[in-house]
Amino acid sequence: MTTEFESLARRIEAADKLDEATAQQVVDALSGHFPDKDQVQSISADQLASSDYVIHLIDDAVPGWSIHITGTAVEPNGHWHCILRRSDSRDSDEFIGQGRGKVLSNALTAALLRTVAYMIGHHQIA
Repeated sequence: MTTEFESLARRIEAADKLDEATAQQVVDALSGHFPDKDQVQSISADQLASSDYVIHLIDDAVPGWSIHITGTAVEPNGHWHCILRRSDSRDSDEFIGQGRGKVLSNALTAALLRTVAYMIGHHQIA
């Protein structure tokens, strides 16, 4: 399963924009492992294009985790990096979810997918 998440995260990182088919793959990947399954089932490509919306998803999936965003806003291809950490106060996190992309929302989505895959693999999420 983690291979599927990683493959999807890599495709998202390389994309300029998510299409409906890729958005549906994100929904399929997250739906069985998300606190609010109904919320995930209704996600659209337009919603995943919104950084604010993806940050809300991250907050729902891993509440209390830190979100670090760095990058250079260069139209049309930015250079965004997102790091999700369980703690912002120490450097000993067992796992750090990372994503990058031309579009900030894609970097956030890739980091979320990798974090959920890790949590599934370590039985921290259903």
